[in-house]
Amino acid sequence: MRIFYLAALVLLVVLLGAGSVLGASTQIVFYLFIFIMGVGLAFYAHWFKKFAEKINGLMPLIESDPDAYIAETEKLLQGKNPSNIRAMLILNISVAYMEKGDFKTALEKMRSINSSALKKANNSIYFLNYAYVFIHLGENAQAMDIIKKYKKKFLSLPMGGNLPRLIAFVQIFELMQEGKWDVATEQLKIARENWPDRVTGVDFSFLEEKLEQHNAHSDTQV
Repeated sequence: MRIFYLAALVLLVVLLGAGSVLGASTQIVFYLFIFIMGVGLAFYAHWFKKFAEKINGLMPLIESDPDAYIAETEKLLQGKNPSNIRAMLILNISVAYMEKGDFKTALEKMRSINSSALKKANNSIYFLNYAYVFIHLGENAQAMDIIKKYKKKFLSLPMGGNLPRLIAFVQIFELMQEGKWDVATEQLKIARENWPDRVTGVDFSFLEEKLEQHNAHSDTQV
């Protein structure tokens, strides 16, 4: 996309130079430039539509065949894509590794992302996934730092797709870390009722194991 704008700028300079020579024909040169820009934008819009359709078509593979999703998306990264698109593709690859239970590689992928390329909701989703990965790797302090910093942004995200499950998971983890085990237990029960199945890596059994460990430790202290 940057190359397109650079080429357009060069073309504009050339055409304006030609216009200064042509004199009265400057208006014709201007309209020619607008026409060429329009053709270029139409071409880019067509390419982007096809590219987006391909990306969306691959999404179901994250759950059904994460290895295939990773392989196909890595191919897309070989092209010259805008930084925001590259960041989103890598983020999706990290989610596929979460689905595989490979949180170490998921973290590596997350760290390779330029978070500044992700704006608004996508930026919040990036840090939400970052916290989720840290939780599974036992990096509780780092997970809590992210949760505390971005909690308001997490809660302001549009509640669609997998986000409600992921946010509930992170909130229950936060309660456990704060020692609010009774509240965490109740929230975990509600989460299980709302989402009984594992979806895109969000598995509440991880938190249930933490709860069982806490209860077992508490019993030995009695």
